[in-house]
Parts: sequence; C-alpha cells; structure tokens
Amino acid sequence: MNICRLFLMLMVIVMYTGCSHVVSYIDIVKDKGLSKEYLATLDTWTRSQTVYSEFETRVTIKATYKGTAFNQAYFKEYTRIYQLPDEERKMREDAQINLSSDFTEFLFYAYTPEKESNDFSKARSIWTVFLLDEKGKRINPVEIRKIDKITPVITVFYPYVNQYYGTFYSIKFPPAAESGVKTGDTKSKIMKLIFTSVLGKVELEWKL
Repeated sequence: MNICRLFLMLMVIVMYTGCSHVVSYIDIVKDKGLSKEYLATLDTWTRSQTVYSEFETRVTIKATYKGTAFNQAYFKEYTRIYQLPDEERKMREDAQINLSSDFTEFLFYAYTPEKESNDFSKARSIWTVFLLDEKGKRINPVEIRKIDKITPVITVFYPYVNQYYGTFYSIKFPPAAESGVKTGDTKSKIMKLIFTSVLGKVELEWKL
C-alpha cells in the first residue's frame, strides 16, 4: 500500500468513524519491531562467513554466541515485548541463568546449495565442528541439534534465519570453553568456532 492510498483510507475513516478510530488504526500499522539496543547486541555477538569456489557459494554460516551479555539482552527484549509480570520474569530469568551455566552455546544458521550437505547434526555428518580457545586447545561439542520448528519468535529475534533457504542449529560445548574470563582481567580471551569439510572451512572468532 503506497502513501497516497493509505492517506485516502485514513480520510475515509475520519469521515465515517471519527478521530479515535484513526488513532487506533495508525497504532496497528506501526512497526513494532525489535529495539535498536537488542539488534546492536545481536550484531555484536554474531559472526558470518561464506566460502566460495569458482564464484559459486559452497557454504554460508552465521552464528551467534549465547554468552552472558547476549542472553541478558535477549531476555530483556523478550520481557519488554511480552510484558511479563515480575513473578514470571524472575522464574524465567533464574531458569536461563541455570541453563547458560551448564554449557557454552552457539546458535548457527547454515546454507549449502545441496541440502544433503547441510547435515551438521547427523552422526555421520560431512562436517567436523569444534571450538578453539585462546591457547589453541580444541574442544569438541557435546551436542549439535537441528532446530526443526522455526517459530515467529526465532525469525524475529534472529532475522538471518530463513527456514526455506537454510537450516538452524544449536551447538553446545562444555562450560570450560569459557574458562579464563575473570573479573578485572583486561586481557582479551578468544574463541574460534571452526567448521570444516570437503566443501571448505569456516572460522568464526569472538573476543571476550
């Protein structure tokens, strides 16, 4: 709907229903999307890389590190949108803290031209996935899980997810993967998430 048509529609509504209904209509058509603060945090903790061969895409991966800063921003935005009461907010917050302390988790979205190559969660996957800490120690995942049900919550909070184009996964590592991050420690800690196969290698890096 272009601006002229929208203006004419509003004028008709004014003539037949009064101004109060116009205000409600305008409120409905407003964009009530995510806050700039959440999107900035998502961008801060998301990395992406595409591997090409002879100008053709072999694989594209976008991954978000679900560390403390991101989890707090996500929960704050979720609470704002759903206007959670204090009791439910506290219960969900406690559950999130407990779950996040059990693992180091990433969410990643992968696209490959051949769908059979997008098999990260399978036991005999063509991909090897692991984490490298700042000392170069290799850490293997405890779980790679395909997220089958792509809900509106997922596609809104993670705008890079397109269920008709690629696949969304959760990957978890032991909590020791976050070791070394201490209060007052000014030295940057680095984590590298590695995906490697015959299609190519993707290396995503985070500084903590």
